[in-house]
Amino acid sequence: MTLDWKALYQLAMHEEDPTKREELYEQARIAIHKRVLELAKDRADARESGDLDEALRQLTIHKYKKK
Repeated sequence: MTLDWKALYQLAMHEEDPTKREELYEQARIAIHKRVLELAKDRADARESGDLDEALRQLTIHKYKKK
């Protein structure tokens, strides 16, 4: 089962185990970037583009707060 970027993002943001969290951060980051590229090709929903930007920002902040 493949998780979408939102599910991976949520998992990463809520994981307490530092080892698991690092892996989830990376998976979420990759999924978000893939979706950004898909949207660039399809010129899809601007709202989701904003959600993706915010998710990457929050993921980065959260990652470095937890270290």
